[in-house]
Amino acid sequence: MSADDFALQIRDQFLVEQFLFQEAELLDDFRLLDWLSLLDREIDYRIPVRSTRPQDELDKSFSATTFHMIEHFGSLEARMKRFGAGGWSEFPPSRTRRNLSNIRVGRAASDRLSVKSNLLYFWARDEQSVIVSAERHDELRETDGLLKLARRVVLVDHTTLPLPNLSVVL
Repeated sequence: MSADDFALQIRDQFLVEQFLFQEAELLDDFRLLDWLSLLDREIDYRIPVRSTRPQDELDKSFSATTFHMIEHFGSLEARMKRFGAGGWSEFPPSRTRRNLSNIRVGRAASDRLSVKSNLLYFWARDEQSVIVSAERHDELRETDGLLKLARRVVLVDHTTLPLPNLSVVL
């Protein structure tokens, strides 16, 4: 690996980590409309259902046809506006904490980065609390020097989500 390639790899890693940490902070602080500015207008956001039976040849532990969520920019924008305005399922707002680790960055194309990261998500409201563990597969698009989330697939370690509602962004 040349020195230039190594410098680019370090730059990409740093930019991606800062992007993901900023995203987690916005979501944990319930700044949902600000979070939308991090999304590519063509975003594809999915949380497939984990299966205990083989589903397909690519990934035998996740369904290729059944999802907890399939979202695009319009549906995410509508959800964030509803929750930001005191949507019934988030009033009072939950307390959340997103902990990211094992962030792995690769260059998918000249303007795209492929990112894998581990997420430990803590959710609490009143006396209830839940921890969700997942691996995220993201694609970040670099446009005009800014990163935007273009695709996210969240591979939850649970077979059924232990959350009381699906008003969260993992």
